[in-house]
This record gives sequence, structure tokens and C-alpha cells, in this order.
Amino acid sequence: MRKIKNELCNNRRLLSVVLAIIDVAFIALLLIGLCMGIFGKHTYNFSIEYGEEHSNKNYAQMYYAPSVKKMTEEDSINAYFENKKANFKIKMSLAEINNNLFRVDPINTLEVYSIKSITFSDFCGNSIEVSGSKLEKYISSRKDVEYEVHDDGLYITALTQDNMFILSQKLNYKVVKLFLNRQLVLFYIGTFCYLLFGILQFVLLCQNNDDKKHSRIFNFLSAFITYILTALGGALLYGFWYMQKNFKDVPIGQIIYHLNTPLEGTNTSSFSVIFISIILIIIICVLMVTFGLLIFRKKKNKWIYKFWMSLLGCIAIGYSIILCCFHFDIISYLKYTKQDSTIYEDNYVDGRDVAITFPKEKRNLIYIFLESMEMTYSDQSVGGAMSENYIPELTQISLENENFGIYGKLNGAYTTSGATFTMGGLVAQTSGVPINENLISNDTLNSKWESDNNYVPGVWAIGDVLKGEGYNQEFLIGSDKKFAGRSSYFHGHGNYDIFDYYTAIDRGYIDDDYMVWWGYEDEKLFEYAKNELNNLASKDEPFNLTMLTVDTHFTDGYVCELCQNQYDEQYSNVIECSSRQVSEFLDWIKQQDFYDNTTVVISGDHLTMDSDYIERQNATDFNRRTYFTIVNGAAVNEKPCVEREYTTLDLYPTTLAALGVQIEGNRLGLGTNLYSGEDTLIEKYGLDYINVELLKDSQLYRKKLLYGKN
Repeated sequence: MRKIKNELCNNRRLLSVVLAIIDVAFIALLLIGLCMGIFGKHTYNFSIEYGEEHSNKNYAQMYYAPSVKKMTEEDSINAYFENKKANFKIKMSLAEINNNLFRVDPINTLEVYSIKSITFSDFCGNSIEVSGSKLEKYISSRKDVEYEVHDDGLYITALTQDNMFILSQKLNYKVVKLFLNRQLVLFYIGTFCYLLFGILQFVLLCQNNDDKKHSRIFNFLSAFITYILTALGGALLYGFWYMQKNFKDVPIGQIIYHLNTPLEGTNTSSFSVIFISIILIIIICVLMVTFGLLIFRKKKNKWIYKFWMSLLGCIAIGYSIILCCFHFDIISYLKYTKQDSTIYEDNYVDGRDVAITFPKEKRNLIYIFLESMEMTYSDQSVGGAMSENYIPELTQISLENENFGIYGKLNGAYTTSGATFTMGGLVAQTSGVPINENLISNDTLNSKWESDNNYVPGVWAIGDVLKGEGYNQEFLIGSDKKFAGRSSYFHGHGNYDIFDYYTAIDRGYIDDDYMVWWGYEDEKLFEYAKNELNNLASKDEPFNLTMLTVDTHFTDGYVCELCQNQYDEQYSNVIECSSRQVSEFLDWIKQQDFYDNTTVVISGDHLTMDSDYIERQNATDFNRRTYFTIVNGAAVNEKPCVEREYTTLDLYPTTLAALGVQIEGNRLGLGTNLYSGEDTLIEKYGLDYINVELLKDSQLYRKKLLYGKN
């Protein structure tokens, strides 16, 4: 009897080892399968449907590469026409689709033709089709071609045989999202099977423990590892979910950048839910492991439970890391920090090297940065993306003034890499240079920025120009000036007086313990701005008052006493409230004696980072741009009623031109004076190409602009 019992015991031990090996192999296959689904090459079909038969004509071509300049014949695919279609077979990974630009030469002949739809499908038959007037949304740029948009497609006139379209990466992201979800379904099914397999193991192997117990050290270490892996897996899983939900449009370099910047004055209230949730998840994971250990405490082979739970934690950790690498493009981040670009050498214009001529009577400047303000928030009838107009007052202001678009429609600025967050937006709009967070995050710049001019000391910003012309300058904010290096930048580039949260306390405007949102709300900001403007206007010199609102910061914004409850979403109500306050402030400015000689610029600092809100509003596929308008400018637009394509980099020379300033060559920094007839960089090269190049290293940027060395 004892012999049989020992044999059964040995068999169970052998079985437990075999099952443990199967567990490890199962986890490895799950994670390898997920990696292969994302990073493995598969065959995809891209097809163009034409409105005419072209079977007796030439062929269509498709090019793909990380940038337009890198597109060569070696990276091209030819497709011959058949049944009004051109079909391209593409073999690449989802990661490559996500990171490459696609160029299409629909017809290599000189003629008029039409495109009805484009379709992207995978080897399983899953497909995405874009047809009719929606096609225009997915065109980033074009060359040697003119087209008209109709409900049934694009009607195109080829100007040369080399007519081409560069497709927007928004199409890539849409394709990747669909196919990635298919890959994740298989991963989720595999994880569920692993859970069932774990239950089977417990039934087969767990019995009363009449064997000699493991050592206390072994039990302690195995339990400790189980707790750590399970809790870490749960925390990372939640962290990835939250980041993907709220920051999926934010590059990883930008996130790392903010970890390197001074965080004094940061509003942590909106992030407290993250910390509380992570703590709760860790507690839940610990309780789950403890509950299981109590159930199996008198069973032998209970190490199987700890082993199984540890591997479950490994699944969560691996899943989170792999998806983070993909969604936040960590691989490209690492790659671009090793690559060089000549975009600055080829295009950067230093304001000290060109003639900048002011009018005899210098105009005042009021520059209002609106936190996360987009033209997207307007309704579709005037060029926005929403079903309702959340910014009616700002819409009216833009339509009655200059936005460099067509009559009756809004137009705004695209944001480039390095200008998608507040400090990047402030620097881009005032100096024509973005913040390359890839370089700064790699310790190429002092992360504390405590001195007056160690934040991009080599740029020549609008503050430097106006200081040289005798302007009094002030920067007004409702938060701590030290946050993200704002104090260093505005002191170092124009010697601005900075009015921040602590200034309001020092002057007795608010109590020492007063703190809402990031400091004080925009209602007070506008009131303080009126006092500061009156003080500046009382002096003999021209002035520049630059101010930054904060109520519309994500998540959900700050509801002040002026906000109304018109809409279901809090963020929509806060956006509407901001629009109303800006309009009332502008009305007050127009009533002042200094207005006739004052130009007012109203500009969103960047797009909102609340991607979840944008999804709920069905605006994901919209060509999102910041709100931008010039009121009472002193320049004439040489391309009136033309929808210009521009970025926030172009606002620096454009703002100076709006003050009546003449700029030799009409370019400063990487920006172009939009009043002139000169093409902007994205009109020349396309937004996607510019975005890629701005992520790379540049010797001129690194040495001259970041360090101020010649």
C-alpha cells in the first residue's frame, strides 16, 4: 500500500513539473504570439477604386518609407488596373504600417480621373474602406495634382505624369487599430484558456499535505515573488489602460520630458484618481493571492498555485510592456534619438541674421494662449467637428477676423512634434522652434532650468525682438511660473515681468491658502489682466502682454462660477465657458483707448490631450488644429480666401507681421509669415514628414539652440 502511495506521489510530482513547464510554454507562446501579431510581417492588400476603366493605361504605384525623402523605387509597389481597381500587395508588420508614410501615384499619365474609394484589408478578410468625400480627410499632401471633392469621391486633374498623394497617418492608425484588435482577441482567448488550465491543475494536483513541508525560506520567497509579480502586473495593466485611454496621442518622449522638468505648481488633483486606483489594485491583488494561499495552506503542491499566479502576473506585465511599446511608439523614440536630420540646417532662420523693420509707430501686442483650445470644438457647418458649437463666441471672432482660411470657415494651426504640450506650444509660437523632447529627455539640457536663460538659450524669440525695440513685456498665468521652465524661458527671452499665482498672493488679491485647479481660475486671470493692461498702457513705451488660461486643461476642465450646465459633458461646458470669457475680455479691450494701436492674437497652445473626450465626440478622424485668430492686425494677407496649411511654428513671424513689422525673407525660426505668399514647411513637405524630422537629432538644434553655442 505504501509503495502504491509513494508511486502516486512521485507521479503527481512528475505531473506537477510537466504542467509547470506547460504553463511557462503557454505564457511564452501567448507573449510571442502577441509580439508576432504586432511586429511580425503579414501580407495586406491596399486597393484603389476608380470611377473609370483604366485597364489599357499605365500602372499605379505606391511608395512607403518613414519619411517622404526616403521613398525610393526600391520601396515601391506597382499595380496594374483591373475592373476599375488597382490592387497593391504589401508585406509588413502593424508596427511598420503605424510608422511609415504611404505615397500613392494613382495614374502615371496626364489626364483627368476620379477615385471613388480606397480599401485596406488583411489576410483574414478584415477591411477598412474610405469612400466619397471622406477621402479628403486622409490626404496629407499632394503634388502636381488638383482635385475637387464630391459626395461620390475625388475628381482629379493630373498636372504632370508624376502626380501623387501622400496619405495621412490617420489612415494608418485607423488600419492598425482594427487589425490590432483582431490580434488582441486571440490573446484574450489564450489568456482565458490559461485560466481554465490553472483550475484544472488545482483539481489534479492539490490534496491533503502529508508530505514533509518545504522550508520556511522557500515558502516565504515563493509567496513574496507571487505578491510582487501579481501586484506589479495589476498596476501596470491599469497604468497602460489609463495611459492609452487618456494619453494615446501623446508620444513617450513628451511623457519622459515632463518627468525631467520642474513640477512646482503642478495640479495633482486630477491625477489623484490614478494613484488611488493603483493602490486599490495592488491591495486587491495582494488579497487575491492571500485568499488563495489560505485556501491551499493545507494542500501539498500549493507551490503550483503560487507559480500559476506569478505567471498570470507575468502575462499582465508582458502585455502592458508590449502594448506600451506599440501604442506610444517607444521603438521609434529610441530609433530617432540615434538618427540625424538636417531640417534645421536647411530651413532655420535666425532673427539676428535678417532685417526686421518696425513701423514708426510701434503697435502693442496682446497674445492670449488658450489652454487646449481647438477649432475642433466648433460645429461642422463652419469647419469644426462637433454636432453642436461649443465655442460660438470664438467662432464668430475668428470668422470676422483673420484665420488664414476661406470665407465662412474656421482654420487653425497644426501642431508638430515637440509642440503638443504647453511649454512646447509656448516656445513654438514665440520662437518658431519646437521642444525636441527626445533630446531633452536624454539629458542634453539641464532639467531644473533654475537660471534666467538656460531654457533653449540659443533661440531668438519674439520676446528678444520686442525687447530690442523697447517694449515693456509681461507674462500672466494663474499657476506657478516655475512649472516646466516657463520662468526661465520668459525671463531669458525678453526679460518679461511674470505675474503668477504667487504674485496674486503677494499683492493680496487672493489669500495664502487659496488654491483651485492649478492656482487661481481664469475668471480672476482676466480681471487681473485688465489691471495689468491699464498699467502697461499708461507708460510711454509699447507693450506686449502675453497670458495663458488654464481652466480647459484636461481632464474635464475646471468648472468655475461662470460656467453653465448646457451640455451633458463637463468638458464641453468648461470649453463653452472659456469661449464666453475670452469674448467678454476682447469686448473690454476694444473699448479701451489703446485698442486702435493694439493687435490681439488668440491661439490655442496645443490640442487637448483628452483623447477619450475626442473619441466620445466622434472627432477622432477630424483634421484637428488649434484655434487661431488675429484681431486688428496691421498687415494685408497676400493670399486672401485661401485655406493655408500651417503649424504653430508659423505664428512667430506671422505675429510680428501683424504688428506691421517687415521681415526680410518672410521667415523666422522654422516658421513662415502667413501674410506673405511664401509656402509654409508643411505646404512644401507635408505634416507627416516634418513631424518625423523634428523628432530626430540635429547638430544645429543641439549645439546652438539648446546650448546657445555657435
